[in-house]
Amino acid sequence: MKTVTKLLLFIAIIGFTTTAYAQNRPDVGSVGIMASLQSEQTNIKLPIWASERIVIAPVVGISHVDDNYTQFNVGINPRFYQNMGNNFATFIGVQGLLQHTSPDEGDNNSDFLLGASGGGEYFLDEHFSLGVEGQLNFLINDSRNNAFATAAAITGTFYF
Repeated sequence: MKTVTKLLLFIAIIGFTTTAYAQNRPDVGSVGIMASLQSEQTNIKLPIWASERIVIAPVVGISHVDDNYTQFNVGINPRFYQNMGNNFATFIGVQGLLQHTSPDEGDNNSDFLLGASGGGEYFLDEHFSLGVEGQLNFLINDSRNNAFATAAAITGTFYF
């Protein structure tokens, strides 16, 4: 009798652990809104879980500085998750952004940003996560002043 009780308890624990493992991440098809703490960051990402390991995130942003310029950003940022633990996952990603700037004086210009990123994300539950990422970006300017830079971000995402 004690063996049967121990066996049932062991099966229940394994079943609960497997169920809890799946509940820590958003389901496939979940959509969220991501904001980040990053210098001069004005973009908002809308991550969409395309599969259990792939997230496609459209990126939009607008910034207006009085008597100076208005900048509009649009792009995409897919992420490919590598290690998926109970609550934590690591990822690598790429980014492509079109940055259109309209200065109050002078000509408009459009720049293109290509980037690579890597980092980790901690899932508090299926609706909220916190993350950190490092970025390597290459900015292609209209004025031929191309730039190469690194960046870092702390992110928070809410999934609907």
